[in-house]
Amino acid sequence: MPLYRSTFSVFIPTPDADADSYISRVGITDLQGRIDIHNFVKELKNAGVYSLLTSIYLCRSRHNAGSGSTLFDLKNAYDLTAVGSPTWSDLGTFYASAGNDYHGSASITQAVAATILQVGCCARTRIIADNQLVMAYDGGSANDNYFKIVHNNSSASQFYVFYTRNSVAYFPTAGTTTNRNSAYQTMQVSMGATVHRQMINGQLVTATLATSKNPINTQTFKLGSASAFQGYIGYANFGTQELTLQQLSDLEMCYNNYIMTGLMR
Repeated sequence: MPLYRSTFSVFIPTPDADADSYISRVGITDLQGRIDIHNFVKELKNAGVYSLLTSIYLCRSRHNAGSGSTLFDLKNAYDLTAVGSPTWSDLGTFYASAGNDYHGSASITQAVAATILQVGCCARTRIIADNQLVMAYDGGSANDNYFKIVHNNSSASQFYVFYTRNSVAYFPTAGTTTNRNSAYQTMQVSMGATVHRQMINGQLVTATLATSKNPINTQTFKLGSASAFQGYIGYANFGTQELTLQQLSDLEMCYNNYIMTGLMR
């Protein structure tokens, strides 16, 4: 069912078992954070999206560990480990050193990457620069990158996904964003067998035919600073199933209603 924007978060009396399990595993004590997570998971399930996602990373301190080196996965599939010195904050995980600070997992191998059909994240950069890789599975050479979510932040002022599948680049550019070094920009993409759907800040900006994927080397899945990115990440997700336009929209709305409240969009 379609979802609609809420301007506040309220307590849902009936707790969700999956939300409870995550909160207990991570040790979340922030009351508003716990309320947010319960509402978020319940609404994802109401929209039929929760089961379609493999991993969900809630990066604000109130929604995750808030300390230590582990960025926990809400779905308990692939927890990420800090490399360098990313820091926690209520604005999201912060990456200050481009190329050195990130969260990653070697468990997300080439074989796992080959099954990924949907990726998304929300980030805010603090610098004016192009080619800021916010989230990536990079096979190590130009013709086997599986996906990169890139924030351009200068004259192009774009936020887009770059794919190389059989040496063909998809989504080399996308819709223009505003307030690009002060506001969070969101990206949700579904890479289906016959069509790709790309949403920027909740708006469909492009759709194009897909071809087979082509990751031929194994590298580390990286969130936060695969290359030039410096800034905050509020959330990220990926899954192995294609999402419809309505499901992408519902996913974005759930994040807006419960996870990114109070932050400039």
